[in-house]
Formats: sequence, C-alpha cells, structure tokens
Amino acid sequence: MGVTVSVIVPAYNAQAFVNAKQIVLAVDVSQDPGDVQLYEPMNDTLTHTLTAAGITAEIELELADAGYCSEHNLTIPGPDRLIATTKDHKQRRAARELGHTDGPPPPGLTATEEMEHLFRTPQGTAAYKQRSCLIEPVFGDRKHNRAIRRFRRRGLDAVRSEWAFIHLAGNLLKLYNHT
Repeated sequence: MGVTVSVIVPAYNAQAFVNAKQIVLAVDVSQDPGDVQLYEPMNDTLTHTLTAAGITAEIELELADAGYCSEHNLTIPGPDRLIATTKDHKQRRAARELGHTDGPPPPGLTATEEMEHLFRTPQGTAAYKQRSCLIEPVFGDRKHNRAIRRFRRRGLDAVRSEWAFIHLAGNLLKLYNHT
C-alpha cells in the first residue's frame, strides 16, 4: 500500500522595470513560472505607472533577457526593444561565430532572426551590455544588502504590495543618498 502526499508550495515570479539611473519604475509579481507571458503585462504596468505619475517622455529602448523572448513579444506594438534570443553566453558565441554586422536587418527574416541581427551590430551589442548593469544591481541590493530573500506575506495581492513597498523603499533610499 502506498501513500501519496501532495505539497503545494506557493512560488512567485517578481518583475521590475528600471531606468538608466536604477530607479524602479514598475513592478509586479506573478505565479507564472516563466517570464515570456509577463512581458506585455509588465509593459502595461509601466505605461500605467508613468501615466499616473504624469511622465510623458517616450521610452527609447527596453532591454530584456532571453526569458522574455517570443515572436509575440518581439512584434507587439511598443517601444524599441532588445530581447535576447538565447542565453547571454550563447548570444556572444553566435556573434563571434557569425561575425558582426551593421545596418538594418535584411528583408524576409523572422522577428527572432531580426533580433539576432540587431544583437550582432555594434549598437545592439553596446546597448544590451547595459541590461545587466542596470537591473542586476537592483535585485542584488534587495537580496544581499537588504537581506530580502523571501516574501514575508502570503497571497498574491499581499506579495505584490510587499514587492512594491520593497522597491519604494529602495527608490527613497536612493533619493535620500543622492548627492
């Protein structure tokens, strides 16, 4: 005779948009384990947040890692974007093997192929290098410096408000320490 035990562990996928000064502009939390379905809702959250704050400046370029890559996310209306099509080290290896290129993508490519072309241009390479320098220190600060490694509250709405509060505090601290 066997006994089956089912354990449900609530898990959360926390997202954040930052600007060039590492100010967190929009956050959300989902229970979807993958990022690909969260790109469009995060863009909607960003638009809503900026509109509510009265910020009318256009977003020039969004940088996102390979977890967000899909034909849909590469082609939806919105700001220009660089979404990695594969892991960073694989992207760099492909650029070395295929060589660098310049100019716009040739006609007839899929959205993924166009993005891979952009990553092989000097402009695309330089722009995407900024991604890890912008977002990773924000997440690292929260996890390492602030010792926030897990959510204290339970339930999706509670975790969303906790995540927003964590970044509000981080933004205020950044403002307070600004010289």
